[in-house]
Amino acid sequence: MVQYGGDEVSALVLDIGTSTLRAGYAGDDAPKAIIPTSYGYITQPASSNPDVTMDDATAENGEQPPKDAAPAEETRLFIGQHGPSIWRANMEIGNPMKDGLINDFKPIPALIRHAFEDVMRVNLEEHPVLVTEPAWNTVANRERMAEIMFEEFNVPAFYIANTSVLNAFASGKGSALVVDIGQSQASVTPVVDGFVLRKGLHWSTLPQLIHARSRQHLTNAAQYHPPIELLPYQLIASKEPVEPNAPPRYVARDDRIPHTTDSLRLYYETREVDEWIQSVAGVVEQGWNEHQAAAYPPKQYEFPTGFNTYFGVERFAVGELFFNHGRELETNPTIPRPIPSLIAQALSACDPDMRGVLTGNVVLSGGGSSFSGFADRLNVELSRHYPHVKIHAPGNTAERRYGGWLGGSILASLGTFHQLWISKEEWQEHGKAIVGQRCK
Repeated sequence: MVQYGGDEVSALVLDIGTSTLRAGYAGDDAPKAIIPTSYGYITQPASSNPDVTMDDATAENGEQPPKDAAPAEETRLFIGQHGPSIWRANMEIGNPMKDGLINDFKPIPALIRHAFEDVMRVNLEEHPVLVTEPAWNTVANRERMAEIMFEEFNVPAFYIANTSVLNAFASGKGSALVVDIGQSQASVTPVVDGFVLRKGLHWSTLPQLIHARSRQHLTNAAQYHPPIELLPYQLIASKEPVEPNAPPRYVARDDRIPHTTDSLRLYYETREVDEWIQSVAGVVEQGWNEHQAAAYPPKQYEFPTGFNTYFGVERFAVGELFFNHGRELETNPTIPRPIPSLIAQALSACDPDMRGVLTGNVVLSGGGSSFSGFADRLNVELSRHYPHVKIHAPGNTAERRYGGWLGGSILASLGTFHQLWISKEEWQEHGKAIVGQRCK
């Protein structure tokens, strides 16, 4: 708890990822608000009627008018659980994140306001806020985030903390090798005594490669299934049950399809591929062996069109990309490196004395690490090269998926953390320079 004016005020923790934005109270064991980072927007000519407002439905569906809309046109934002998931004619989809970093700050205040004010019902002017950042965040990004918090939300205090360090804290470790697999980035970060060893930091776009290969597998004809149409349920009026591998029988919503933008269609199809990956894909625990993969029972999966089939060996080929690209890496050196290669690079950049400590404290985090068999396979791969390997992989999916937020919740609730906050007064006195000095 942090004291302001003699009263105890709980700090707030904000963790912005490519897939979701997580917000909640420090000291809690789970975030209170989890909303999609993607948002919908419709640009239209400005209304000539000055009485017409755009924020009547803010609390209901997360719709937010941006402050900097051009006078000639209005841009309506649709944010939160009822934002991009609900079909709207001519709605485009945007996402402020690119390669794990905030690439567009314009929608960020609206996303933050919706999470804290509309979902959690808290006044940001009364609570200090801790925000997470990836290890490769830029100085300009962290200073812009501080500016948003102090200037737009008028928070009393602010701090920005490294996600990898927070993942280590969430696992109860001061030193750890944090393997974080998100929706767009996979990173390996050595953390020693609460500080990131920058020279050992390595990250890649491996999850994007896995998503692209999965999409390619589904939409192309394969030995066990025909090309699969990734039509989302928002564009389907009705469907009938069919036998496995039988052509789907459904009626498309022809009234909606002409008014569905390319970005909205891509967003829906991306979600369908992600659902398939999370439901079906797995990892062969002892290393790639096609006979062993074939011994696992196949999994049945039904797509929104009603088409359903069983996935066998091919569902393990998806997870195998985390660990092995075969000969492809020799012919295409630009392909994202697998996890064991990233770990080897990270450890080789660390002092030999530290490698044993780090391999004995490997922390798995991020939604991408929750593949069936992932932790066991990583243990097998690392044990071949390092003598003492111990992997901390929480069995609780939420704990692994929101490890960065949980670490922030622990850190911001510590009494000893009080002295690290950047106060509103310090911000006004020192400006952006105070962020780099205090948040290291």
